[in-house]
Amino acid sequence: MRRLYFFVCFFVCFSTLTCKAQSFLDKLTDIFEFEIHSKKRDSTDYITKVVLAPTIAYRPVTSLALGVGAKFLFKPKGAREETRTSNIPISVEYTLKNQFIFGSSYEVFFLHEKWLLKGNLGFSRFPITYFGVGRASKEANKIDLSFNQLLIEPLLLRRVVDNFFIGGGFRYYNTYNAGLGEEEENINGRYSGLIDSLNATSVGAELAIALDSRDNVLNPTEGDFLEFTQGFYDKVLGGTNRFMLSKANYRKYIRTNPEKLNIIAFELFTRLSWGEPSLLELSALGGDRLLRGFQEGRFRDRFAYFSQAEYRWQTFKKIGFVFFGGVGDVLAEQQSFSFDTLKYSLGTGIRLKIIESENLNIRFDYAFGVGNKNANNFYLGIAEAF
Repeated sequence: MRRLYFFVCFFVCFSTLTCKAQSFLDKLTDIFEFEIHSKKRDSTDYITKVVLAPTIAYRPVTSLALGVGAKFLFKPKGAREETRTSNIPISVEYTLKNQFIFGSSYEVFFLHEKWLLKGNLGFSRFPITYFGVGRASKEANKIDLSFNQLLIEPLLLRRVVDNFFIGGGFRYYNTYNAGLGEEEENINGRYSGLIDSLNATSVGAELAIALDSRDNVLNPTEGDFLEFTQGFYDKVLGGTNRFMLSKANYRKYIRTNPEKLNIIAFELFTRLSWGEPSLLELSALGGDRLLRGFQEGRFRDRFAYFSQAEYRWQTFKKIGFVFFGGVGDVLAEQQSFSFDTLKYSLGTGIRLKIIESENLNIRFDYAFGVGNKNANNFYLGIAEAF
């Protein structure tokens, strides 16, 4: 209740701001934005920007974590309005227990959007809380696991018709140096098999299609986004497991007021793992994007499905509020859907606009999760959850 009380007070304080505070907010948000000017830049070329914002978090398993989030925003030389802004985000986080996270999920549009390069790059030396596998996994069974992980996943897609892209790439995911967290004890080798299953390598090819009519990939105000990827992983390519991954994501954005950036956003997501995936290749829900309110990876199994809706209310020029809700679950291969086991997420958040031309915000969310056991979490980052 203390965390909820703090958030409500924070929410009320922000809501009392008026237009008289805009000059202060303009100066505040200027701190986060840096422009990069090129001597060869044409006067009509897009001005490259770098956005920086600090992050701070506390988790029992990691202690205090400090970091920085950055976004590199640019367009190729000669690009105009028909080419959307590319973004390369970088997130770096370090904890007082000598743990480290680096990650980037990038989208790069080539001139006239003839090609699209997107993907993920990450490395971490960071623990997770593992609750077991299954939609009924219990809080009492949680343990802390530590390991290193490296992810490389580039995808190159070609536009074949308006807003429709097709292509593929590869994905390399390696987890190693697995062990128990600092506070855990491997009594009589109880967790030896679990630890061994964490040391795994996935190497495979991916096919991808995307339909993307969003007006802005950072924070859309209208349009649709549909992406499907199919991955094939085998031991012959150097991996330790043979399996397939199917992922589908659909998002829709509706602008409710032409004069203001008030948006209704929807998302449908599913991830299916087939064959013999390693433990960390199972589908999972939880974290700052999927089923907010629960810890990342709180629910894990073969199949995951999730949907959420969000209302984004641009209250003032620089300040906005959001209200969101979501529902989802995980399933084993032989299980059937059940309404009784669904997990729910409800929450609200504050937005501080840092780049008006790109509609880019810093977001602060508080979410409450309802499932096998209730949970709540805060989230701070750059750009929206979806």
